[in-house]
Amino acid sequence: MSLKIFISDIHLSDTTTGGHNISLETLEGFWNDIKSDVENANGTKELIILGDFIDVIRSTKWNGDIQPWNKIDDIKNVVDGIVKDIYKKNAQVFDRFKGFVEAGLSITYIMGNHDRLINSDGYNDIRKYIQEKLGLIPTGQKFPWKYSVDGLPIYAVHGNDFDIYNKTENSSLPIGDAIVTLLINQYPEEVKKALEEKDAPNATQVYKALQEIDNLRPSTVTPYWIDYVKKSLQSDDQSLLVDTWNNLSEKFFDNGFVKDWFQKNDYWSFLPDDADKLEIAFRHFTDTKLGRAYEKFLEIKKDFIKETDQNAVAALKLINSNKCDYVLFGHTHESAVHLLDVDGGKEKYYINTGTWRNRIVPGGYKRKGIVFGHQKSIDYVMFKIDDSEIKEFQLW
Repeated sequence: MSLKIFISDIHLSDTTTGGHNISLETLEGFWNDIKSDVENANGTKELIILGDFIDVIRSTKWNGDIQPWNKIDDIKNVVDGIVKDIYKKNAQVFDRFKGFVEAGLSITYIMGNHDRLINSDGYNDIRKYIQEKLGLIPTGQKFPWKYSVDGLPIYAVHGNDFDIYNKTENSSLPIGDAIVTLLINQYPEEVKKALEEKDAPNATQVYKALQEIDNLRPSTVTPYWIDYVKKSLQSDDQSLLVDTWNNLSEKFFDNGFVKDWFQKNDYWSFLPDDADKLEIAFRHFTDTKLGRAYEKFLEIKKDFIKETDQNAVAALKLINSNKCDYVLFGHTHESAVHLLDVDGGKEKYYINTGTWRNRIVPGGYKRKGIVFGHQKSIDYVMFKIDDSEIKEFQLW
């Protein structure tokens, strides 16, 4: 019996945008879950990391004119510095993954949108560094973008290419990078400066809460999280949160890279296109009146559900084109399993590997305002295989 275990979206960071890294205890819990299966398997045992294991984008080292969409030769030192700092902040976690390899569990690292820069041409030394720290053979070769094995009915990718804002196929530069580096990374820092200048109480509490924006699911509820957070400030200070966002938003839409993306993706139509939705979300959300907040939230939630369905539709196309039974994505931070088809007695599934990051989710049932809760899980998918035949899969 062989094992294939899939995880994704660990997002190890340099902590400049918040202390969101997983703990060694979390990793030990994962090992305790899979240990008996690994030890009892007499065939190959493989751990597939389906993208965004390290997060090179979530760092305040991206600032001013130093941005991920610059020429790769110009930003190599920045990427190298971020990767080295990620290791320093997570040395025990890397060592434990190396321990998995020593215990007979091989590791395959697939690229995602937040770690893709380490796959740049000329970054062989950075890849060698990561491979060495994970206990892999330090070849410096590029990491693959997809996982498939001849004779095995599994096709796995990170899934960002089915997200218009984070597509990287055909060397596309995703607008998602700019959303993170120009808005999400900078917003807590700018708010903190403004609050400290006014000597406002609860400035640290607000700062840490705003660093959680990247953990919001769906991310479209960000305006309501900000409204939720600002209630911890005195009324005279609450406007700083809106004013700071509006200032950053104006700079965002004035950025040359962002303008180029909008030129390529903004089309005339009766209904809002993807570019229009982005502009509404980031430029106009402060116009939303609290009386319509819940109504708008329900509209956003419906859009998000449709997006999830679109991932399943994309997975079905991949199942047909790759003649496989299982398609796996990560990226959304929402673990899921969907039966797509049954053909000749073979069940066809779309599976999402979720995340190990903390998630902040809105409550969908309270009619007076939106409430938020914190959720944490260790999501993984395990396939048990005998002679290239999948005997069972488990989503944990």
